[in-house]
Amino acid sequence: MNRSYVVKWGKRIGILLLLLAIIFIINKSSIIRELVGVVFTSFIIAYSLKPVKNSIVSKFKFNERLVSALLVVAILGTVVLTFALLIPTLFKETLDIENILNGFTELIDSVLNKLRSYNIGVVDVIYEQTSEKLNVWLIDTSYRFFDTLIALWENMISLAIIPVVTYYFLADGKTLGSKFLLVLPTEKRSVVKLIGKDIDKLLGKYIFSQLLLSLIIIVLTFIGLLVIGIKFPLWLSILNGIFNIIPYFGPIIGLVPALLIAFLTSPSKAIAVAILYFVIQQLEGDLIAPKVTGESISMHPICIILLLLIGEKLGGIFGMVLAVPIGVMVKVIYEDINYYLF
Repeated sequence: MNRSYVVKWGKRIGILLLLLAIIFIINKSSIIRELVGVVFTSFIIAYSLKPVKNSIVSKFKFNERLVSALLVVAILGTVVLTFALLIPTLFKETLDIENILNGFTELIDSVLNKLRSYNIGVVDVIYEQTSEKLNVWLIDTSYRFFDTLIALWENMISLAIIPVVTYYFLADGKTLGSKFLLVLPTEKRSVVKLIGKDIDKLLGKYIFSQLLLSLIIIVLTFIGLLVIGIKFPLWLSILNGIFNIIPYFGPIIGLVPALLIAFLTSPSKAIAVAILYFVIQQLEGDLIAPKVTGESISMHPICIILLLLIGEKLGGIFGMVLAVPIGVMVKVIYEDINYYLF
């Protein structure tokens, strides 16, 4: 066998094993995972703001650091104001969730009582198993909700650091990139720089467009649910906007809670919600997405599904949201290394 061929594939396997080892270490260490989470979140925010910063700097000739600081303050102010306006509504809707859960219990009891009237012997067994599983699910959901609140409180310092790190990524991005290149061997710097440009070209517009697309979907869903008269329109619209970032599965995941809540009110409203979500998906796929996102990222559907499954195992829904952009970065790095170095 050709020695160069063995060396080439040896390097490829080595790179793959290194990536898997890094993922394993991040997943096992809570401290490293939190640190990576802060850096990655700050990087994504800075990356999304970079086109805006570059446009302002080139058009008005302002200082980059000043523009970066103003953008971070503007985003922080927008987030704080949004939460201040939305939290009362979200809190009120959260308090009503107990009524929805009671509604589900009553619905299950009603269905099982109807089945029991037909003298079906297995109904009592189904009732016991269903009640037991529902109680376990309710307890588990309650624990998870409080665990999330505690985790948010414990991570307040990390959350407070994110705007600071975002500013430095935004203001000193070029300098940080240049300093990173200095760590590498001289002969590899040009290749890494080219890889960075390819990732920047592919992901820059994608991240910004996905955020804009999610915002549009949240607004459309909120208006539609208000018109239909569904409870929790704000929560449901936010969930739908976030889940729509996930390819294939996202729209279905976003539809399920809205459909269940609407069904408790009336079957006709459930049908109206299904039609609303279908229309929004058609508008997104045929009109909004082509205008906002432009060319799609060239990746086979099977690869995307595998990425989503891996993301779900590693980070749940948040992992699914990040799976595709991370997968695209890995794909670009692999293809560029294969092209430039082998």
